[in-house]
Amino acid sequence: MAAIGVHFGYTCACVSIFKDGRADVVANDAGDRVTPAVVAYRDTEQIVGIAAKQGRVRNAANTVVKVKQVLGRSTWPLSSNGRY
Repeated sequence: MAAIGVHFGYTCACVSIFKDGRADVVANDAGDRVTPAVVAYRDTEQIVGIAAKQGRVRNAANTVVKVKQVLGRSTWPLSSNGRY
């Protein structure tokens, strides 16, 4: 039997698999074992991870960093006091 573990931190996320008494961290498509927790939005697409982090200067108004801080919030993107 195998188990999957997900770590979703403020700045990075990673996934691991525990199987046959051993844990292995899964690499992303770039070969890294951690992925930036960044999400960016464009007109017709959502961009996540490394690509979103690299494009955040060009698309700053539509890029969310530290996604974990805004999960579950009812106001988007900022509340009346200017904070998440």
